This record gives sequence, C-alpha cells and structure tokens, in this order.
Amino acid sequence: MTHKWKQIEKARELRKLGWTFKEIMKKVPGHRSTLNRWCYDIELTPKQIASKGKRYTARLKGAKSNQIKRQKQIVKIKQEAKKEICPLTDYEFKLAGAALYWAEGSKKGGTSIANSNPELIKFTTKWLKNICNVPNKKFDICLYLHSGHNEEKMKKYWSKITKISLQNFKKSYIKKEGSGHKKIDSYKGTVRLRTNNENLRHKILGWIEGLYIK
Repeated sequence: MTHKWKQIEKARELRKLGWTFKEIMKKVPGHRSTLNRWCYDIELTPKQIASKGKRYTARLKGAKSNQIKRQKQIVKIKQEAKKEICPLTDYEFKLAGAALYWAEGSKKGGTSIANSNPELIKFTTKWLKNICNVPNKKFDICLYLHSGHNEEKMKKYWSKITKISLQNFKKSYIKKEGSGHKKIDSYKGTVRLRTNNENLRHKILGWIEGLYIK
C-alpha cells in the first residue's frame, strides 16, 4: 500500500512538471486511465502544452472539448433525474434510511454508520434524529483523518454538517503519512456516527428484514 502511495505521488509530481501520461508511464508503471484518475485535478499550463508540439496541443484540445461536452450531458441527465424524486414522506424516509443502514451501518456493537460523504452523513443524522428518535446528547462522533488535516477545523466542519455539539466528538483517529490514501483537498475525513443503543440496532435490523425480497 505504501508503494502505491509513492507511485501516486511520483505520477502527480511529474504531471505538475508538464509530463504527458505516455511519458509518465515510462517512470510509473500503470494504465493511462489509472494515471488520469490519480492526476485528474492537475491541468497543464499553456506553456507546458505548447512545449509538446502542435499535434499534442490539438489532441489535448479535442479531448478537452469532448470532456466538456460529456460534462454537459451528465448535468442534463442529473437535472432530469432529480425532477423524478418528490419530497419523502416519513414512511419513505424510514425505508430509505433503513436501506442505507443495510449497506453502510454496523450490524453489531451499538448503532453506528461511517462515511466521508457530507450529504450522506447529513441524511443519516436527520434519519437517526427524526425517525429513530435519537437525541443529540446520545451521539458519539469519531473522525478518521489524515496527518495533514487540522483536527479542530474538521470537527467544526462536521459539527456544522450534523448539527451536533463538539462536546459529542471523541478523540480522532489520525492516519500517518503514507498510509495509502490520496490527498484530496475536498476530502474532509471519514466520520463515524454512533449511539450506544442495542435495542435501536435490532429495531433497524428488523426494518431491514422487512425489505427482504419475498
């Protein structure tokens, strides 16, 4: 895992220097699609692009045009799909939360769910509060962060997302450098929501069993 982390860092470093993916592949073994995923947020400067010649410039321009066209298509698809979803009733909210817990929630040791997606955590927190009747004071929150994260800042961020007091946040788990995770600015760590309620967990598992295909 550490070796892979070094490959990612090397690929990103070379991309920032203006190397093409074909050139990077000679130094960092891997598929072009993998390198593209590792370096998706790094754009070459106009000077770097020009230095590769007219053919590369034209090819990159064409690829960029196709990418923009595809992004517009995706936006349209999402906008149309969003119109198909109406506000959830309490019963529908219960079912949606149960299905989510089925996929992401703990099946033993209290009631807990962990994820890094702010919208998913916001949804789950509201579900636990409104549907499962968990009061704010009964939540325990633990963050899983990288060594480069500002722990206090991240706690305030997730406190705002969950609307749960900082007093409910426990000691964070900090991963050391080189533990295999990519450094992405938008990544705010992973949060684990937990309430020490065995009866609630069994109740949720009962809801999940009610979703089984007959």
